[in-house]
Formats: sequence, C-alpha cells, structure tokens
Amino acid sequence: MKRPRSAPRQPPAVGLVVEGETEYHALPQLHTKRLVAGCPPLKPTNLAGVGSHLTPQGIARRVVGSVRAHFAAGRQVVVCIDREQRTECAGELALAVRAQIVALLRAAPADRDLHVVVANRAFESWLLAGADRLYEKGALKKRFKVHRFEGDHGKRGRKGVEELSDLLGRPYDKLRDGPRLFAQLDFETARDFEGGGRGSRSLDKLLRVLGV
Repeated sequence: MKRPRSAPRQPPAVGLVVEGETEYHALPQLHTKRLVAGCPPLKPTNLAGVGSHLTPQGIARRVVGSVRAHFAAGRQVVVCIDREQRTECAGELALAVRAQIVALLRAAPADRDLHVVVANRAFESWLLAGADRLYEKGALKKRFKVHRFEGDHGKRGRKGVEELSDLLGRPYDKLRDGPRLFAQLDFETARDFEGGGRGSRSLDKLLRVLGV
C-alpha cells in the first residue's frame, strides 16, 4: 500500500519590518494571495512611522528592537522603509541603515539574514510602476502618462498620492487602496526597470531579497 504523499514543506517565514499600515497589510499578500510564486510567508512588524527626518543612525535605532525580536524567533529579516525626501539614493541609504543596525546589534549577522530595502520614494511609487496594467484591469480610471515615476517627489511633494488620486478619479486612501492595488499588480512589469522599462528598481530589490 502506497504511503500518502506528504505536503510540500513551506519555506521558513521571513520577518518583515515596515514603517506603516499600508505596507503592513499589503506586503504579506505576496505570500498569502500567492501574488509571486515562491514567496515565503512574511511576519510583519509595523513601526507606525519612522520619521522622514531621521538619519541612517536614527532609523537603525528605531528598527533594531524589531530586528532583534525577529532574529530571536529564528527568522531572516527584511527592513522596508521609504526614502521620502532624503538626498541619498535608495541604494546608498539602504547600505547605510544596514551598517548602523549591524553596529547596534553588536554582532554581524550573515549577509543572508538581514536586508534593508528602501522604496524610492514611497510605497506608492511601486503602484505607479505597474499603473499601465492596473488601468488595463480596470483598477484605475485613467492611464498614467509618466514613463517612470520612481524617485520623483510627485505633485505637491506627496510622493505619488496625488497621482494615484488623479488616476482613481477620487482621493487615494492609503489603507484602503494601497493593499488592494498592490494585490492587482502585474509584478513582472512593475519590477522591470531595465532597457527602458517603466518598472521599479526598489520593488525588484524587495522581490529579489525574498528570493522571487
């Protein structure tokens, strides 16, 4: 008599440290709704704001407690924050914040155990990176005419909120609309920034550090 096949093993959960409710509700959908094949379960911690004025050292002090808690649970950790109006490029800021977290931990984690991803400039830039497909799906009422938004401050310096309001035909609600639109992204195009693509380099980095 044949033994029943055991269910495939689920990959270990990754600790996710985010700075707001939008990301807290949106990003775990990568696994729970299988938005991207192979994404591990994500255990989010919401910092309820980081402060756009903080230096890399200040950011590290804000997040290190959550990082320690995830490490204590045996998880790899991804810290995901916004660049906001900071002058450093997203990559430089991510490296600087990681270095400061490592200094506060007093024990260098393995390279695979701690990642910092900086949305350039905010979570909404990831939605706008996939705006064409969102329009085609009927999630947006207007087509986005900007070739690539990532890195822009946006209208009134609101980093994509005004643009999404225009495309929706009503005020964009971060908590209601952010997770819903994120779940409808075509991630293949939203992350494709090479060769003139409209996609987001920082979204692509997040997906790569999650192994997808």
